[in-house]
Amino acid sequence: MIKEFLKRVSPVVVPPLAHWLIKFVFFTMRVSYVNFDSYMERLRKGERIILAFWHGRLFMMPYAYFGNGISVLVSTHRDGELIARTVKRFPAIDCVRGSSTRGWISGVKGLLFSARMGKDLAITPDGPKGPGREAQIGAVLMAERLGFPIIPVSFGSSKKKTLKSWDAFIIPYPFSKGVFVAAEPVEVRAGSSKEELEAKRLELEEKLNDCTDRADRFFERTHEAGRLHK
Repeated sequence: MIKEFLKRVSPVVVPPLAHWLIKFVFFTMRVSYVNFDSYMERLRKGERIILAFWHGRLFMMPYAYFGNGISVLVSTHRDGELIARTVKRFPAIDCVRGSSTRGWISGVKGLLFSARMGKDLAITPDGPKGPGREAQIGAVLMAERLGFPIIPVSFGSSKKKTLKSWDAFIIPYPFSKGVFVAAEPVEVRAGSSKEELEAKRLELEEKLNDCTDRADRFFERTHEAGRLHK
């Protein structure tokens, strides 16, 4: 009975609390943006993009986007409903329900409609259930279809809680330091062969893992620099 009550109440209670928590954490953090020049220049020119990030770095991603409107692919699972209701509270963000892994086709029509309406797109290539930090083909196929570049982005924090989940989901602590790291875009040629698409999938996976590792090492370097200057 208690579980059923929580199941019914959580979609109403959790999203506003999560939205408030994300905003509170961000505005108490000192945040850096690394390698964002190319990404920002594309937005300034009005180019359309697909923003890609690992599921475990989702928490702060509303603050990795600076365009006029973006549609995020969110799973149809129950957790996806909570995520969708949370991120839609941020300006310029809406959601398309589907998956970038099994059954990701369910979200294609929504993403294509959003693209036709002038929106950028956002996808977690390892969502909704992993394996973590292994890119599936969905984002690459969407890029090939639309001609949008994929911008890999990740986030790291000096102090954080890492959950024991399949995606090692991180929640940064308030008043800590944060960093967003972008990689160079993954460009997918229209009419690419299966072999070319697989190569682009691997390129996306490698770039996402690289900028994730760079984000995680960012504060190790700054801490070491601080010790050297003392």
